[in-house]
Amino acid sequence: MARRLPLSKLHISKTLQWARNHMSYGDKWMAVLFSDEKKWNLDGPDGNIKYWHDLRKEPKSFFSRQSGGGSVLVWAAFSFKGQVGLVFLNGQQNSPKYTETLENHVMPFVENIGGRNWYYQHDDAPIHTSNDTKNYLK
Repeated sequence: MARRLPLSKLHISKTLQWARNHMSYGDKWMAVLFSDEKKWNLDGPDGNIKYWHDLRKEPKSFFSRQSGGGSVLVWAAFSFKGQVGLVFLNGQQNSPKYTETLENHVMPFVENIGGRNWYYQHDDAPIHTSNDTKNYLK
């Protein structure tokens, strides 16, 4: 089975419209700080593993350690003017922990790239869109 994102026509349309709306952003892109986090599981993905296999061959077997293999969650940010170093986050993340990450890692970085004259770009993860996070960013 080919791996690809399950993008709907609406999602594709909205993404293209966003890109068209921001094509003329010009030098403003130099003041945008992008961030994201990524979780790596040491024993494979969370949840059930499903895959297509050739019925004429033996299926692959998956295993994990008895207590689970653990995981690591990494956060990073970058802009035209540089990047924030990788941050290894502990435990389940929530709004207070996210605002702590912003306070400890984003704020020192942006003070060096222009104080309040920048834009912060992150995705729509619940901890990014919570009222606590929105209030902190204001």
